[in-house]
Formats: sequence, C-alpha cells, structure tokens
Amino acid sequence: MTAEVEAPRARPRRAALPVHVELVRQLGQWRVQVAVGVLLVLPLVVRIAFLLGGAEPSRTGGDLGALAQSSGGGFAAFVLLVSGGYLVTIVAAVLFGDLIAGEASRSTLKYLLAIPVPRLRLLGVKALAAALILVAGLAGMAAIALLVGVLSYGPGGMQVPNGPRLDLGQTVARLALATAVTPFGLLWAAALGLLLTVLTDSPLAAAGGVVVVAIVTSTLDQVAALKDFRLWLPTHYAFAYQQFLLQPIDLRPVADALVNGLLWVLVLGPVAAWWFHRKDISG
Repeated sequence: MTAEVEAPRARPRRAALPVHVELVRQLGQWRVQVAVGVLLVLPLVVRIAFLLGGAEPSRTGGDLGALAQSSGGGFAAFVLLVSGGYLVTIVAAVLFGDLIAGEASRSTLKYLLAIPVPRLRLLGVKALAAALILVAGLAGMAAIALLVGVLSYGPGGMQVPNGPRLDLGQTVARLALATAVTPFGLLWAAALGLLLTVLTDSPLAAAGGVVVVAIVTSTLDQVAALKDFRLWLPTHYAFAYQQFLLQPIDLRPVADALVNGLLWVLVLGPVAAWWFHRKDISG
C-alpha cells in the first residue's frame, strides 16, 4: 500500500509584484496617462489662455490671479492655485479608483492573484505606486509651471499678495513646500478611492464616487450653519497648501489637513483591506 503524495500548494510570495513593476504597469494604463498628462500640460494651457486673453502683466493686486503675469514665480504660483480643488481631486480619484476595479474590468485581477501574491500586499503595492505617481505628477506640474513662467515672464520671484516680493530662490522653496503639502488634502480621496475600487468592478464608478463626494462635501463646507461640523468634512482642508503662497504662513491648516486626511485613511483603509481580503474573485 503506497501513500499518496499530496502536491505542494503554491504559497503567496512576499516578494511578488515589486513596486517598480507595478509603477510600470500603472503608467501603461491610458486612464493613468491621461490623468498625469492633464497635470503636466496644465501650465501650457494656462500660458496659452493668457496669450489668448491678452491681459497686461500687473505688479500690484490682492490675489495671485492679478499677479500671475508679473514674473515666472508668480505664474508658477498661479498654476498651483488653479490646480487645487477639483482638478487634483479628479486626478487622485482616477489613480486610486483604477487600482483594483481596473484590473477587474480588464479581467487581469485573477491572474495577478495567481502569481501568487498576497491580496493585502497587492493592494498595498498598488496604493503605494498610485501615491508615487500622484506625487511625481504634482512635482512635474510645479516644475513645468516654473519653467514656462521663467521663459515667459523672466526669472523673477513671486509677489505675495499684500506681502513682500520674494526672490527666485525663496519662491522655489515656497512652491516646493506647497507642492509637498498638496497631497495632505488628497488623503481622503485616496482612501475613498481605495475603498470604492474594491467594492466595484468599474474604475469610472469608483473615480466618479470620489468626485461626487468631493462636490457634495465642498458644497456643505459653504453652509455656515453647520459650524464646527465642517471641520470633519474631507474637503475642508483641500486648500491648506495655499498657506505657502501667502504672508504670513499659518501652519495650523497644514497640520489640520494632515490629521484630517490620516483620520480618513485610518477609517477607510482598513475597511478596504478587509473587503478585498474576503472578496470573491472568480471572473
């Protein structure tokens, strides 16, 4: 009597799907390319808009819009200003909404899990890759805006509204800080996009859900009767990065934006991980 030998089961490999491989995979998706491309071409679109508008450069004014054509630094600061709010939220929604739902819609998710790769590692690597792409896109937009601004209006620093005129070095430092802080106000969008991408097989539905929440909460944030309740809305601190474009700089909204975003990550992130861990993936 011979004992039956059971074939060894394939165990998920911890080293499967490195981050650099996932970065290449995500950058190969057209939705990701369009989302990042929108950020990178925005400075050129704004420059063309100024050329078509024919507005005269102004060195006085109470807002960055009036000072946008006063110097290269002023133009770059204005680009960061107009990119805030819905545009960067939509980009974050597309990047994170495509993570799992995009794989499911392309029928490639089951093959990824057959590598095999642990589900939580798959979700974590995908989220990290999307975050890196988002940060790189924002940094690229800021760099291109500064380059276009310097070539168009000269290497001058920005004029802070109702404040001092900065030199180019100070302006670059402020732009870098503003760009680095922008993702703080997008943490909630990333967390919600991560949750929705595991709940649905439609990347557009996942991204659309984030955008709808952004619109609704931004509207509620304008209702003064809600008082302190507005502080808990995910979009309340979306413009915290603007503190580095103003004088004096108030770091409290920046800290509040980080805390608010991390709270949404801590609430929605584990739910997304739990749901994806138990999700039936057979198609």
